[in-house]
Amino acid sequence: MAARPYPLGHAGGTILGMALQPLSAKELAETPTLFSGFMGYVDRSYKTFGQLLAIYRERSKGLPVAEDRANDLRVDRFIDDMASDRWSADVVIRIGVFDGTRLVIDGIHRGIAYLACIEEGISPDRLPAVHVNC
Repeated sequence: MAARPYPLGHAGGTILGMALQPLSAKELAETPTLFSGFMGYVDRSYKTFGQLLAIYRERSKGLPVAEDRANDLRVDRFIDDMASDRWSADVVIRIGVFDGTRLVIDGIHRGIAYLACIEEGISPDRLPAVHVNC
C-alpha cells in the first residue's frame, strides 16, 4: 500500500477521491490495518493482513462461537462463500489516515478471508477482485 500514491484525506480522516484501485494478494498481505490486537492477541504495532491471517489461523480453532463477541469467526463464512463462488461482489477495503499513517479501517475480515483462500491454493481468477477505496 505504501508504494502507491494514495490520496491523503484532510485532518478529519476522510478520504479524498474515492476511486477504487486494484490490489494484488501480495499487496493486500503487506497492507497495515487499524488492528493492533485481534482475537485476544494484543500488541502495540498495527498488524498487516498477513499477520492477522496468521493470528486467525492460530486462534480460530480454540475460540468457541459463544465467546466470539467480535464476530471474528465470520472469516470462515467469508472463506466458504468466496471459495464456493457464492460471493457476489468485489472485496473492497477502505483506508483512513490517522496522524499521517494510512491504515485499513473497513473490510479487514473480508481481506483476511481472501488471503486464506489464496493460501489454500484457490486461484485469484476464481476469487472476487480486491480493491482499495481511496
